Amino acid sequence: MADKLITYLININWQIQNIALASIVVLMVCLLHFMIFYLYYKGRIEKKRNKWRMISDMLISKAIFFEDQRDEIEDEILASVTTAAKKLTDNRHFRIFIAEELMSAKKNISGGSSDSLKDFYLQLGLEQYALRNLASRKWYVKAKAIQELTTMHVGEFVDQLHAYTNDKNDHVRMEAQAAMVQFNGFDGLDFLDTITYPISNWQQIKLLQLLSQQPPSNIDISKWFSSANSSVVIFALKLARNYHRFELHDAIAACLDNEDPQVRLEAIHCLNEIYTDETSDHFIARFLREDIKHQLAMTKVMQTVGTDRDKLFLLDLLTYDNDELKLHAARALANTGRDGLGSLEEYSKKSDQAIGKILMHIKGEKAA
Repeated sequence: MADKLITYLININWQIQNIALASIVVLMVCLLHFMIFYLYYKGRIEKKRNKWRMISDMLISKAIFFEDQRDEIEDEILASVTTAAKKLTDNRHFRIFIAEELMSAKKNISGGSSDSLKDFYLQLGLEQYALRNLASRKWYVKAKAIQELTTMHVGEFVDQLHAYTNDKNDHVRMEAQAAMVQFNGFDGLDFLDTITYPISNWQQIKLLQLLSQQPPSNIDISKWFSSANSSVVIFALKLARNYHRFELHDAIAACLDNEDPQVRLEAIHCLNEIYTDETSDHFIARFLREDIKHQLAMTKVMQTVGTDRDKLFLLDLLTYDNDELKLHAARALANTGRDGLGSLEEYSKKSDQAIGKILMHIKGEKAA
């Protein structure tokens, strides 16, 4: 009985080994077939992409290097290449490839050559595919379409792009807002009138960078100070500060009463650049009802905007427990008129050692 069991187990083990070996052989054959197919497919794709690259290189080269001679050179080859490219636009992968190549080239050149690249883009009808992609349910397809139309500077569809400045998707919204500025400069900021979604800090930086490439404008910024969208108010304050809109001082000071603490903080920073002799009065009137973060910001700005009228207020701040507040107040006091530093010295003689140390520190800063 035992011998039969052992023989049975040996046979079972042998069968398992055979099955395992056969499975390995089958897997190796499948893997070999897959590798052959993959290399064949990759070769075909590479061959196809080489053809696409040749077409794009010729189109871009003609646009860049022969733009001034377009009426004099033979255009037969170029026409045939353009025709071939036009036929290939039925292929989605080719459209993506050629659009990216044209966009990449256009970002790096300007003038007539840049216009020629746009002409090729339009001749291939790529703008129609981009326009179709704006209706996609996929946010990244819409964002890419907006970016493409903007880079190629196809202004014919700017009204359609405007609708996406308040899109629910952050990326789509950012691309559309940037497009408005690139197409219309400062006038393109009219989306600030209606948007309900916040403008991120990164987007604000991007918009300011794009605006720096545009001619200055005296557009009405103050209307955005009353926006229900706090990020719009903050961005408007940054615009006022960056473009030195001193005539907006009172409107900026009014933002110190905004219910959003971030707006109030931005207004404080803005008044460090846009100020008058009355600026510190606005700070003093609101100081006691602000939190310590805003009090510190106000006191720091008073180092720039403080006047002789503020001495008593600043001396009073030296009695506060917060050391950072004392330091800002002492610096502001030292900068107010001729006797500011003298007033600080007189006060230090009657106060604790902490004020004396602050005085020595400030004198060291001035000596440096």
